[in-house]
Amino acid sequence: MVKHPLLTLCRTALLSASVALLGCGTSTVTVDSVKHRAGTAVVESCELDSLTRLSLLSDDARAVISDVVLICLYVRDDVATALAPADVSSVGQTVSELHKFGYRVQLGVTTGEPFSQTPSKLDALLQSTTRRATLTASIVSQAPLADGIVLIPPTLAQTTEPAFRTWIGELSQSITSSKLSLFAPPSSQSPSDIPGGDAINLSALQSKLARVSLMTLDESCCDGMAGPTTSASWISSVVSYAEQTSPTLPMQFAVPLYGTYFGPQGQRQLSYLEAVGLAGDRNIEILRSETGALHYSYQEPSGARTEVYFDDAHSTVQLLSQIDESVLPSVGILYYGVGGEDPALWSTLREKMK
Repeated sequence: MVKHPLLTLCRTALLSASVALLGCGTSTVTVDSVKHRAGTAVVESCELDSLTRLSLLSDDARAVISDVVLICLYVRDDVATALAPADVSSVGQTVSELHKFGYRVQLGVTTGEPFSQTPSKLDALLQSTTRRATLTASIVSQAPLADGIVLIPPTLAQTTEPAFRTWIGELSQSITSSKLSLFAPPSSQSPSDIPGGDAINLSALQSKLARVSLMTLDESCCDGMAGPTTSASWISSVVSYAEQTSPTLPMQFAVPLYGTYFGPQGQRQLSYLEAVGLAGDRNIEILRSETGALHYSYQEPSGARTEVYFDDAHSTVQLLSQIDESVLPSVGILYYGVGGEDPALWSTLREKMK
């Protein structure tokens, strides 16, 4: 239950070699519980670094997360291969380690291009039957390494939609022992309000996919205005639209575990500990908004203004509580940025998810 949303101020402090939010005063929101949802974690690597391993191998994370996506296979010269220095052997070792702790593992396939880059090299590749077959064969050959394949397309031209649909059909016929899933643009209307959204026709693809992840990340990325990484209202509208167009397709929405730094040189992602540490170094008060998100701002020596938005366990639980009001519990969660989250996140979700 959510009670009395207000604005509070938080200060930062170091505690036992980790940074924690202290002095937040009276809690603005009390969330007794949130709906239990299937959880998937995303790792942007073929291997687990120390922070990611610490998160995923904890009992609390294992109680919340059942699947891990390793974004590991990169399309180079029409072939999807593990990004060096990783190879088939090291990928297999990582998958085995995650299996040992009870996770199902999927391999993500990406071009690695920034989403602002258009046209994508995948646009031309998919138009060629020969090149498309080469790419498909390379993915199929590595599918047995894990429990499934996740396609992570770049921003595609609308004219690529027929070729992309054909490619999905070809892959779904070839990958038999593994499941085929997709990271999709978070469209909430037609024509899509997201670049590349009209190139992904979920209605036509739903029979070919095991699951779609709606990438509700970086809501404030592209309009030049600093703001939160996501919001309950945006997630709810994206899920509602996807359910209308693809009612039989299992889906999940994305929750970012990173924050965003909006500075004079542009914006970048930052971890919870970096965001809190940055405020602590400058003795800056951290504001908690009515939606729960944390943010602060300060002036650089040059006179330029910097703003930082990020989340902690409290704000993430509040976000999920708001989403619960309109999104069925059958819709899962894709946690993006594992390793950079508030260290208290997994224990808090384990306690609150009912």
